[in-house]
Amino acid sequence: VNQAPSLEQLVLIVKNCRPSASQIAILRVAQAVPVTQAVVDSQIISRILNSHGYGYSRLDTDRDFFGRIQRSLAELKRFREKPVEGRKRDRRKETFFVDTDPYHNRMELLRELFFNRKARVYETCIRLNIAVTTYYRLIKEYRLYGPWAIISANAYGKKDSISDELQLKILLERLEHPSWSSQQIVDTGKLRCSRYVVNRIIKRWGLQDKVRSPVALDRFMELSKPKTEEPFRPIETAYDLLSEQIILKTRRINRHFELICKKMKTHTYNICDPGPFILAPFVNDLGVVQSFETYGPPKLRGNEITNLAMLNVFRILAGYRRISHLSNSKDRSVALASGVGLFGSSSRFYEESCEFKFEQLHKMRCDLVARAKQIGIIEGLKLGFDFHFKDFYGKNALEDGIGKGPNKKGDLVSGFRPHVAWDLAANVIITIAYYQGGVRSPKIIRQFCEQNIYPILDPLAIEEIYMDSEYTKEADFHYFKETIFKNGEIYVCLKKNPQIKKLIGPALQGEENWLVLPNNNEDEYKTLRVLLPKTKLPLMIVILRDRKTKECVRCFATTNTELGARELLKKYRYRWIIENGLKDLVASYYIDEVYGKDPEKIEFEFYCVMVARMAYEYFLKELGGRYLHKEDGNKYTLNSMRNLLFEKRNCTIEQNSEGDIVITILDTEMTELIHSVSKMLSSLKEKGKNKVLWWNNRSVLLRTASQYTGESVQPDFR
Repeated sequence: VNQAPSLEQLVLIVKNCRPSASQIAILRVAQAVPVTQAVVDSQIISRILNSHGYGYSRLDTDRDFFGRIQRSLAELKRFREKPVEGRKRDRRKETFFVDTDPYHNRMELLRELFFNRKARVYETCIRLNIAVTTYYRLIKEYRLYGPWAIISANAYGKKDSISDELQLKILLERLEHPSWSSQQIVDTGKLRCSRYVVNRIIKRWGLQDKVRSPVALDRFMELSKPKTEEPFRPIETAYDLLSEQIILKTRRINRHFELICKKMKTHTYNICDPGPFILAPFVNDLGVVQSFETYGPPKLRGNEITNLAMLNVFRILAGYRRISHLSNSKDRSVALASGVGLFGSSSRFYEESCEFKFEQLHKMRCDLVARAKQIGIIEGLKLGFDFHFKDFYGKNALEDGIGKGPNKKGDLVSGFRPHVAWDLAANVIITIAYYQGGVRSPKIIRQFCEQNIYPILDPLAIEEIYMDSEYTKEADFHYFKETIFKNGEIYVCLKKNPQIKKLIGPALQGEENWLVLPNNNEDEYKTLRVLLPKTKLPLMIVILRDRKTKECVRCFATTNTELGARELLKKYRYRWIIENGLKDLVASYYIDEVYGKDPEKIEFEFYCVMVARMAYEYFLKELGGRYLHKEDGNKYTLNSMRNLLFEKRNCTIEQNSEGDIVITILDTEMTELIHSVSKMLSSLKEKGKNKVLWWNNRSVLLRTASQYTGESVQPDFR
């Protein structure tokens, strides 16, 4: 249906800003606007609304469905204006197939694969010059849109700088007060725009006539009722939804593991890595099994309780950099701790890890974070955001869609750029999500928070947010401070973009009011309190520079305008926690040892790193003492704990009369660390927390003994 473009735009503006507006209300507005009053009627408004998904069903998915159809129509219109050359009617047989016609090639791809059973996807895509990723998108959309799927639905691109809400406000004010000037409309409506913007809107809709009769539609077009803020409700974890009794009844323990446990009643086995066994109860309490059974790939939800993620998590905890290193070691600690008993091949592991999809991994990741918040590992009061860059050393990075980003040296190279959220108060990772190397923070920060932060952490409970210079964007500052984290303050290192240079320019030119830091005679600072030009958000900026050269200018800012300059500089050091945390992920959890280029496989590896880190943090939390808080305020890293206890030990493993797994460290005195861990495991067993589901709820205990005398060494710790 061909509709007037101006009328279609006006109808969508009104409907987007006033979702509860009826067709009669939209008709009254269109009849009052000179540009649309000659072509408007109720039937055409109804057709416009239906064609954009505002029909009778009123489903949210309708707007997405019809929005895609509208974008396809726009693409088809551009294609008809400039058709593909090369086809001739008199030589139809020879010129029927044209390589430059992408839509015909896509239809031929569907036809070939549907009717020819011997056709292979990869070979057919190569012959028709179609990317394999396009094929998978084509199949998915064809099931929903039919033949419309072959036409691309490109995004509209950058929208008009004037928002729909602002346009509607100016329209209603002008219709009610035709004699008002543009400046009067800005002042009366307290609009965040200049009078030139008002003049553009007035001219666009033909409202220049000041002697028109006033039409008061602002009362007729009442605002939609604001949504009342409901109290925050975190997502319910799979640990609470799926009980252990149901899992034990419907799933079985691994056969090889059960056979080994039976032999351990009469025989002892030698191991050298007790760490995976000690950490197994903490991995179990994170609900990894329940999450896998609830959100994991259906193909991998077998009859056994143990799963693929478990083996990978214990591989990380045991200190093996890659999964292939397990087969090179004679120690079977990782296999026994994960409830497998025997290793499978590395190729099978990689094949099965490709079964995970982004949607499944996102649900599993959110469930893990919610469970960590539930048991007190995460506080969720002080957040830090940052990127980590992992270099890609393979070939054909451009063809595979692997973008370029800044590495540690500052060079732009191909790689992956996962985005990390960190709990700075508890020094624990909150979440990590995969992104390709070309992604920058302004494009993904809102989406990242909406998908990974808001469903789990209460936005109103967050007190402080720390970001580096890459997050310098006025709209994001306003979004976090005024819309989401209303009770929190932002602390950021500002990037010297043109807007920031304009704000600090006068201060840099003047030589007065520069102060010297008390413990640093090399730098001087100046404080500014400004209002950001577009959002009017108050910001306190501290400019730091070298005293002698007047160069090396660094800018730090906060929305807490009552904070002093020295306090801001001290507080921003808090962000170093996430920098040190990322280094620990590289050194202790081998996050840079993830190989391959499949994004979903890499995301699965990141999920396993999260589980390993949170399990160790849970262990430290229960252990407490100086191991959780050292004298310098840091924690013992996993790498340090491996050297102290978790690996390269002469140990035996057996099963006692109660069915629990007992680890005995030979030829070692009962040190303070071993005594504390042994006491903690016994205490957790009394509370019912020292149990492992994939071990059939067996517990793990720690002892020391001499292999020569057979007597336990138990010094007195008081």
